[in-house]
Amino acid sequence: MPTVTKPGPGRPPKNPVDKIRTRLWICWLKQVSGLRSAYAIEMALDGDRVKRRATDVNRPRKWDGYEKGTTVPSTAPGPRNAIAQAEARFPGAARYFFSPLWSYLKGELVGAAQFAQAIQMLDADVVSLLFEDTPPSPGMPVRPKPFDDSRAQRLCALGSFDAMVAAVLLAGLAESIASQELRVRALSAYLELQVRVRQIPILATLAPELFMLIDQHCKHWAYPSPSERVEIVIFSQEMPTGKDLEDFLRSAVAPNDEAPASIPAPFLFGDPQQVG
Repeated sequence: MPTVTKPGPGRPPKNPVDKIRTRLWICWLKQVSGLRSAYAIEMALDGDRVKRRATDVNRPRKWDGYEKGTTVPSTAPGPRNAIAQAEARFPGAARYFFSPLWSYLKGELVGAAQFAQAIQMLDADVVSLLFEDTPPSPGMPVRPKPFDDSRAQRLCALGSFDAMVAAVLLAGLAESIASQELRVRALSAYLELQVRVRQIPILATLAPELFMLIDQHCKHWAYPSPSERVEIVIFSQEMPTGKDLEDFLRSAVAPNDEAPASIPAPFLFGDPQQVG
C-alpha cells in the first residue's frame, strides 16, 4: 500500500497522489511536446538555466524530479511556475495535473454538488453524456442524466482517461449518498475502463500504481446483515471481467446474500432525495 514519503526536516511529506499526478503530467507533457526526456523538456523550457562548463553541465534537474515523482511542482503563480510555463509552450498537459480525480483521492470532495461540479470539469464528450445541455431554468445547475446500463456502456466505449475518472467520481458520489445502484454500476464501468486505459501507450507504465491508489477508495460493499455494511478493498489487477464481474458486483451489494435478479431502475445521481 502506498505510503507518504517523508523527506528531510522542514519539508512537508509528499502525498502519493501528488507524486503520481506529477509523473502522469510529465507523461502527457512528453506526448504533447514530442520531447522524449526530462532533460529535453528542461532544455526547451529552462535552457537559460543550464550552464555548460569545460568538463560537465550544471543544470537544475527539477524536471528530472518531476519525471520521477520525487519533486512536485508548485501551483503558486509566478514566472517559474513549471505547470504554467510548460502549458504556455506546449498546451494540453496541465489539465491532467489538475484533474478532479486527485481531489477525490485526497478526500477533498464532499456531497453530491461537489461531485457533480467535479464531473463537469472533464472532457466535453463525458460531460455531454452525463449531463443535460442546459439548466432547467436560469441560475439553476444543469441536471444529470440517468446513469443506466446503456449510459454506462457508452461511457466505457469512450475508453478515455476522463471517462475512467468519471466512473470513479460516480462511485465516490454513490458512497456519499449511499446509493447501492449507482455504486455497483459505476464500479463496473471503472473496472471495464481500466482495460482500455491500460491500452493508452503513455499510461501503460503508470497504470498499475494509479489503479492501486484508486482501488483503495473505490471500495466494494457487502452486507453480512440488514444493519451492517462491510467495505472491501479489492485490488483489481486480477479482477474478473464481463459477465463474471457483473455477477460478482451484484452479489457484493445484495443484503443477506440474496443477489437481486437485476440492478434497479436508473438512479438520478444528482438527486439525493431518491436515496432510500
